[in-house]
Amino acid sequence: MSEKTLQATPKRRQDARKKGQVLKSQEMVSAFMLLGFVALLKYWLPTMITKMSGLFQYVYGLPFDWNVQSISTLMINLLWVGIQVVGPIFIVGALIATASNYLQVKSLFTLEPLKPQLSRISLISGAKRMFGVKAWVELFKSLLKVILIGYFLYATIRDNLQVYPALQQLSIAQAAMYIGNALMSLAWKISISFVLIAVIDFLYQWWDYEKNLRMSHEEMKQEFKQSEGNPQIKSEIRRKQREMAMSRMMQDLKSADVVVTNPTHFAVALRYDAKKNPAPYVVAKGADQVALRIRANAKEYGIIILENKPLARALYAQVEIGQAVPADLYKAVAEVLAFVYRLKKKRPTA
Repeated sequence: MSEKTLQATPKRRQDARKKGQVLKSQEMVSAFMLLGFVALLKYWLPTMITKMSGLFQYVYGLPFDWNVQSISTLMINLLWVGIQVVGPIFIVGALIATASNYLQVKSLFTLEPLKPQLSRISLISGAKRMFGVKAWVELFKSLLKVILIGYFLYATIRDNLQVYPALQQLSIAQAAMYIGNALMSLAWKISISFVLIAVIDFLYQWWDYEKNLRMSHEEMKQEFKQSEGNPQIKSEIRRKQREMAMSRMMQDLKSADVVVTNPTHFAVALRYDAKKNPAPYVVAKGADQVALRIRANAKEYGIIILENKPLARALYAQVEIGQAVPADLYKAVAEVLAFVYRLKKKRPTA
């Protein structure tokens, strides 16, 4: 195969999209979900703690004489508090995941990726996936995440190492708040670094996507044939159309009153029928070989053939088949038709 160096055509991109081959970075989805969760927890965590503490107080204050009604009430209250505490997290996660995927892929539904393919169970294809460029990129991203998490965790402990012994002098609430703020700061740093990794991954995915869509000159030619049609087939269709048009024209030639010739280069057949057209009109015309064929068929049909070079050239150039003769040629055509009618001893019908 020739080298794939050409940019993908719109049809190539559309076909790839139908097969589920789209530009998408899963790292982008994961990073924004993590960033959204951290932002949500920063503002939602106090409310979560308040609701959970209220739940503990409620359970602690329950009487010990349990019955079916009290147990069912307790379960309903626990479920409702659980929904209030965890519900926003699920909603925010679903919204971020949907928005991140939609911004990258837009609206797309296809079952093509679910179809079984032999390449997925091929040992050679599996080895290429395991040791290919994509595998090394995924390994690099995983190692980079581990390194960043390790570094930020180390930096957080290092910066607060002298502070931790003093926490024992604070109340539990104060110590918990200090540690919570430190953990929140750590989470912000990790989530922002993951977003930067996602941006780099998106650029790589874009490069890999464009590289896989590239086309060779042979593929470009094949696509052109499929889109525009095979030139040989189109030529054959045009030939058939010309033959059919020629056949119809020769059939219409039978109704002509006269054939005006050049004498051999052009031939134009005229008919005058006042019921169909107030002016004479062309029923057949042709040049060179077609003109000779019109002359031969006119002789066979008994149609009068007159030589008039200027009129034949003018009619061939100005009038299409089925069109009436223009006004500037009325006089010349009328003289021809009058001569024909005299020969036939026939008068035109009004």
